[in-house]
Amino acid sequence: MADNYWTRLADNKMGRRRFISRAGLATAGVAAAGTIGCGGGDNSPSDAPGTSGGQTQTQPAAAPKRGGELIMARATNLAFTDPQRSSGGTDPGFNRLYAETLLHRENGKIVPYIAQAYEQPDLATITIKLRPDVKFGDGTPVNAEAVRFSIERGKDEKLAARDRAAMLLVERVEAPDEFTAVLKLTRPNGLFLDAFTTANILVSPTAVTRLGVDAFNRQPVAAGPYTVKEIVQDGDTVFLKNPTWPIKAPNGDALPYLDKIVNKIIPQSEARTAALTSGEINLITVDLASVKQIKSTPNLALVESPSASYQILEFITNKAPTNSVALRKAINYAINRNELNQQLAFGLGKPAVESLSGDSWVADPSLPSYAYDAAKAQQFLAEAGYPNGIEIKMATYSPAQAEALQAQLAKAKIKTVIDSLELAVYQDLFRAKAEYPMGTAGSTTESGEMYQYFLQRYGSAGRFSPGRPQNKDWDAEITKLETMATQEERKKQYQAMIRLSYEQAYRAFTISTPVFFGVTSKVRGVVPLEGNGTNADLRLAWLA
Repeated sequence: MADNYWTRLADNKMGRRRFISRAGLATAGVAAAGTIGCGGGDNSPSDAPGTSGGQTQTQPAAAPKRGGELIMARATNLAFTDPQRSSGGTDPGFNRLYAETLLHRENGKIVPYIAQAYEQPDLATITIKLRPDVKFGDGTPVNAEAVRFSIERGKDEKLAARDRAAMLLVERVEAPDEFTAVLKLTRPNGLFLDAFTTANILVSPTAVTRLGVDAFNRQPVAAGPYTVKEIVQDGDTVFLKNPTWPIKAPNGDALPYLDKIVNKIIPQSEARTAALTSGEINLITVDLASVKQIKSTPNLALVESPSASYQILEFITNKAPTNSVALRKAINYAINRNELNQQLAFGLGKPAVESLSGDSWVADPSLPSYAYDAAKAQQFLAEAGYPNGIEIKMATYSPAQAEALQAQLAKAKIKTVIDSLELAVYQDLFRAKAEYPMGTAGSTTESGEMYQYFLQRYGSAGRFSPGRPQNKDWDAEITKLETMATQEERKKQYQAMIRLSYEQAYRAFTISTPVFFGVTSKVRGVVPLEGNGTNADLRLAWLA
């Protein structure tokens, strides 16, 4: 399934009814989705506390209850609380509590959320109608000026916004009235909304101007079902119910149901699991080592997001020594992905093919991927000019992943020196400043359009393109996608780009794994966040 300018045009009978209005959504709220991207299955939230082994644990239907405090835990706090600077990882799950998007994905479709409606009358114009009843946390209006301000702010290279590449596709924002924003694109682009849907978080112009960048990151002001009470880097982060939030649940209930969400920092995975088991914590992202334990523990349940995440070793491709394709191939061949699956994912994952999920419409058995081959690793290491081996520094924010790779690469005479960094520091020193030749990372797999993925990770303006190389050839390949009207055309182009990435050994994709959220029996309405299944969607969460 794909959702873009051409499919919307077809859905609306070739332009006779191009204006996409979701009055039902505007009054009835969001339908939480339990699949990743365009995967199949029942996407409606269940009253059951979760899923186990991919099967829904059914319980008698119950009306959601109001009030209460949901307590969750994670290993670290948010890398950036400024939602436009979010580093990815688990930030989006928190950002969406207080910083909702104009548009979002619902059952694979791009639909309005805090916007009332949108229209794409041509390939270079997007018109967004805003709801007059949505306010920022400081009481100021979510209006066309806020759209213009947030997009222009997102373009600023100094801010290093997560989705700057998408913002740069907008030439200007016009405001024919207070609650209508017209986005004029830099060029015709039928896939613009694929990139913009995760980027269209608005921030309060008043608060940003008053506080400045650093203070705003400590106390962000956006528009969401919760507001930020306090953020303590090594302590509790507290989100309070926004009593004026106008978006309703599918059944017409006012949202949110909860009064408060608290996140505690518990660095050790065993301690987080123990806190969940004791009832001290209601929700955690489960370390894969603890899946069997939680599955067998009474009064606990798992919410599964299948094949949601992939692990990767990224390279600085515009700086020695990893600007050598031969060296990158040597590293790829030195990695035993089946062994990593057993060691890191306890057999729950599988070797990764680029960033594709199991249900991706781009996937094809003919797509190439690297497999362990010690002889080829030595062949390409010698070809790169290192017949006796090489020592390379490796940045990581996931030490277990880095240490497993370190042990494997050492067998191929590739010695790695690991520096463990906080995520925000990793983004700065590795991805922005290229102070390390390579770094380990993880992200969400792709099941739908891959335009945003390539724009962010291969394009010259992509924040997740390590070292920020000026990839003019990749930019040209990405631009081709923007005017390809059929899914079959784009599928062939995506596959050609995956093959090019393989030929260049642009990255070392290792394994893809499921993601599990552990919940206590009283937690209801928690599902994976559609389009980013490594995070839990808490918008419809409640406590029985």
